[in-house]
Amino acid sequence: MKKIGVIFGGVTCEHDVSVVTGLQLIENINREKYEIYPIYIHSDGEWYMGDELLNANIYREFSKYESGLKKVIIPPNKKGIYVFEKGFFAKNKLLPIDAVILAMHGMNGEDGTLQGLLELANIPYTSSGVLGSSVGMDKILMKKVFEAHQFPILPYTYFTRDEWKENSEKVIEKIEKDIPYPMFVKPSNLGSSIGISKAKNKEELKNAIEIAIQYDSRVIVEKGVNNLKEINCSALGYGNDVMTSVCEEPVSWQEFLTFEDKYLHGSKTSNSETSSSKIMGSKISSSKIADNNLGSKIVGDKFTGSKLAGSKFLGGKQGGMENMERRIPANIPENQTEEIQSLTKNIFKCLNSKGVVRVDFIIDTDENKIYVNEINTIPGSMSFYLWRYSGITYSNLIDKLVAIAEKASEDKNKNNYTYKSDIIGNITKIEK
Repeated sequence: MKKIGVIFGGVTCEHDVSVVTGLQLIENINREKYEIYPIYIHSDGEWYMGDELLNANIYREFSKYESGLKKVIIPPNKKGIYVFEKGFFAKNKLLPIDAVILAMHGMNGEDGTLQGLLELANIPYTSSGVLGSSVGMDKILMKKVFEAHQFPILPYTYFTRDEWKENSEKVIEKIEKDIPYPMFVKPSNLGSSIGISKAKNKEELKNAIEIAIQYDSRVIVEKGVNNLKEINCSALGYGNDVMTSVCEEPVSWQEFLTFEDKYLHGSKTSNSETSSSKIMGSKISSSKIADNNLGSKIVGDKFTGSKLAGSKFLGGKQGGMENMERRIPANIPENQTEEIQSLTKNIFKCLNSKGVVRVDFIIDTDENKIYVNEINTIPGSMSFYLWRYSGITYSNLIDKLVAIAEKASEDKNKNNYTYKSDIIGNITKIEK
């Protein structure tokens, strides 16, 4: 039986969404194939492991349950999890592990940092690699790569926090010269709509920038589309073996949805509170919110009746995204479906991705043009709800992700990492 770690949480604004994705994934994994080790990264940066992590209540009252957990780390030179045992005579131990499933969202997990640690430890992992993850997280760099590959993107510009502090009027002048209203203002390195605002005039633009610079030192501004359809498509695979899912179309978007709209519908959470997001206290169903775009009409596999401990967490008030509907497959012409699927596959390969990703598109219905919005290298819910239309259940999808992680690791280990030279032997004296 393979030993699989599932890492979730993290020091990120998207911590709570990651927790839900992690719990959802653990509930759907085949326990006859895998021995599961839930690994939770607390928002303070500490790593924990233990069965208590399967109790959803722990994430609302962590201190109450912390004593039942063990602190762990993944050392960069060992293929396993280092467990700090408790007790005066306890001996710390290294727990061997076969692969890691990353259920991370946002910075310090989806951006290549955690992937780099797993590369050093030589542990197979399910997400895109260091390069694809970092490019996919940084919206500015992502746009530049898409631009270089001639993928269709909307006009954009960007600036730094320092530039804004030094001369805000100059920044506004440049933005208004490059981008027409309406426009979207986004931190370069965040997801789940955190810090993102729509601006229809100069005053709204200033307010949107003040929000965005709280979350990142670089801000991107993109042209908005007045009449649009949002279409999402997922890709799954490794190397040249890549398949694409059906397309989905969220259909109840009248305006841009903020983080609160998506996850905290009906709450009075302010923008300043989004860093802690308060999902855990909102009792939102994990079966429905773990993906940014998962709505009430799409409930997959095992989630109409959850088996997770602390099941009250999984019921309760409906979140904003639960009130959404979506069309799967999307209500678009066949030629647009084919174009989006082709772009999805090409973007996947362009960023040397692996595992499962989701690429989000915008169709300008006035011009009937398709634009690439962004790639999500660890999509919420692993986009399982799109793959089930191809006959792949969430459990099957996890099997494929683990197999891809192992194949990529095998390929990496075929590389030669040694080269003998006479450089060291020829050193006679080191100059001070």
